Amino acid sequence: MHFKYFEYIVIYLSVLLVCVIGGALARISFLGKGGDEYTANIVFWSITALSILFYALIILFLDGIIVLFRKIFPKKSSSENSTEDLIPSENPENGGERQKQIIAENTPIYLVENSEENVVNQTTESVNLESIRKTQLQQKQQNESVKLQIALDYSRNQFALYVTDEDLDALCNAVSLYSKNEKIPNDISVHTKELSNLDLYHFGWNIWNYFRPIKQEEISKLLKTVFVSLDDIDLDSIKAHLKDEPKKGIITIQENLAD
Repeated sequence: MHFKYFEYIVIYLSVLLVCVIGGALARISFLGKGGDEYTANIVFWSITALSILFYALIILFLDGIIVLFRKIFPKKSSSENSTEDLIPSENPENGGERQKQIIAENTPIYLVENSEENVVNQTTESVNLESIRKTQLQQKQQNESVKLQIALDYSRNQFALYVTDEDLDALCNAVSLYSKNEKIPNDISVHTKELSNLDLYHFGWNIWNYFRPIKQEEISKLLKTVFVSLDDIDLDSIKAHLKDEPKKGIITIQENLAD
């Protein structure tokens, strides 16, 4: 009995994994065609949900076909057993066992499966839910890690020629904290060469746009806290000029950092 439940768990988890993989492939394909991150996540969950629904519909359809087939073409042995059951048995014990066997053979398969599922104990259900939660958590952490790595690579590519290695590491650390909506330390002081404030504004807008829906006030705080050249500029002014002259400067406005 327990082996039967374990078999069900393996089957359903396998189906769930296939559906998630299908959703992930659709998401990657969507991003590869230039889609944005938010819509890609919607595509991922939609494809996953539709795959699960499609699997459930197939199972229900096949189950109905099997039940209908059994009703139209009953087993010959079942007909013979039904006839024999009408004749009084000489042995009451054998008659009772025979009757139970006939009932079991003529019970629709979906009723048998439902009765077995109702016997599943609370521990088995708990293990199944924990496994699903663990899978979903791992997928979420993996997605967040990939997204952060893209932002860090972008930051290094933009500032590699204009800041020291130490300052670049400090900047990447600040971007990482920003992505997690954590407070950025006040002891970071990044000095830039050849970059104007407009370049820094554009960088801030690109990072903000990538990690939406964090408010623009937070990216303004990051810029003012990290870059020395923005120390004397107030937050409202930084926020107001984030997307000025998008095509000008060394660092320009970029709608998708993954491109």
